Amino acid sequence: MIPVAYDNAKATTKPQLPVAKTLVLQSLFYGLVQAGLSLMFIFSMAHNRNPNDAIDVDKCDGEARGFIWFHLVMVTELMIFSVRAPRFVLLSPPPSMYLVGSVFSTIILGGLLAGLLQMWTVPGADIGWIILFNVAAFLVVDLAKILFRKMIGEEPGDVIASDELLTPKTRTETQKTVQKGERYRTHRASIVRESDRCHCVEVKSKSGLPGFFSLGGDTLMDNGFVS
Repeated sequence: MIPVAYDNAKATTKPQLPVAKTLVLQSLFYGLVQAGLSLMFIFSMAHNRNPNDAIDVDKCDGEARGFIWFHLVMVTELMIFSVRAPRFVLLSPPPSMYLVGSVFSTIILGGLLAGLLQMWTVPGADIGWIILFNVAAFLVVDLAKILFRKMIGEEPGDVIASDELLTPKTRTETQKTVQKGERYRTHRASIVRESDRCHCVEVKSKSGLPGFFSLGGDTLMDNGFVS
């Protein structure tokens, strides 16, 4: 979390709003797409014609568990770069060295644990297949991310590369009116609904779920639940 907090963040021409619905949709996109790709990869490796590279998912032995574990570690770490990038990852502002170092350190450590721990001992060839597949899948998912964000109206727009003040250019009254109208349209499209800004929480003293939120004593949270 510390490297993420010190990442190189850049503003975009369209505000990125913390709306729960779009955040959940994007989470579902990453989760479902990566789950489908992971299942395809794991079962294709299970039926690999080369017995040296195949994994036994039926017995789920140590090698298979280590294979799946390292694959999931690499998927999770690489997705950090996709989520943080407003556009295609190779065209977006680069991440900070702290973030790059933490992600790749975790991947390297995970690969060493998967290959060296006796309870897993994943072969080096399988680790290589995991790395190749994840790099290719990462680029595919990152491209699909751009299309998905357009579909749900979350396209961030162009990245504002500089923090310096812009020197006003000479414009005609017509140009000023047109650009003012474009700003208003962006503003209206970026308004957050009241239902996304206000959340009412009611704490009931008694309910049909007596054990829910019970702390086992005479406290404000006993015999009640948050709705």
